[in-house]
Amino acid sequence: MSGSIRTRKAMSKKELKAPVIPKKLALVKDAKNILEESAEQEYEIINRLFENIFLTKIHAGHLEIKQTVFRGCRFTGCDFSETSFTNVRFVECDFSNSNFSDAYFKCCSFQKCKAVGADFYGSRINHVTFLECNFMETGFDAAHIGFVKIQDTDFTEAGFGKCRFVNFWVDNVCFRKASFFKTSLKDIDFATCDIEEIIVSDTMEELKGVKVNLAQAVSLAKRLGIIIKETENPL
Repeated sequence: MSGSIRTRKAMSKKELKAPVIPKKLALVKDAKNILEESAEQEYEIINRLFENIFLTKIHAGHLEIKQTVFRGCRFTGCDFSETSFTNVRFVECDFSNSNFSDAYFKCCSFQKCKAVGADFYGSRINHVTFLECNFMETGFDAAHIGFVKIQDTDFTEAGFGKCRFVNFWVDNVCFRKASFFKTSLKDIDFATCDIEEIIVSDTMEELKGVKVNLAQAVSLAKRLGIIIKETENPL
């Protein structure tokens, strides 16, 4: 009996937690004022729906946003640094060139979102999913990323330098020319992903324990200077 209890507890720790959001949310009509006033007065935003909102270069850092949905919004070049997002869903939103440095994400989801050139430096991302998103050239350097699932998403030339990955799942994700400098990729399965020309250190120590398919293994071996010779079939 005690053994089965321990097994269930171990499994529960590895489960990805989805956002928990009420069905009824208050529609936000003046997003700019709400975001800026909340940042100035330091009160949380909770149970809100931001829909079809277009804002540029607003300062909305140090916010606390909970149980909220952003749908069809565009926040380009905005400052969300050190903002906390808990149980938040982002659907078809654009955060390109926005600043999320030192932000905190827990139990969130990004679906069909765009964040080209955005900055997530030093952020903490836990129990978060990314589905059909475009995060090209996005910076995640020094981020702590745990219990994260990414599927059908583009991270071309993104930066993951000196990151920490824990329970990181990827499927059909493009990491072409992405940087993983000084980031351990141990136990991460990239077999269904594009990892051509990824950037690592000269020693390639980041790749120790990584999981790849045969073609990827051949490509990585060539970077180490290994010459792969095909054996000739005997007559």
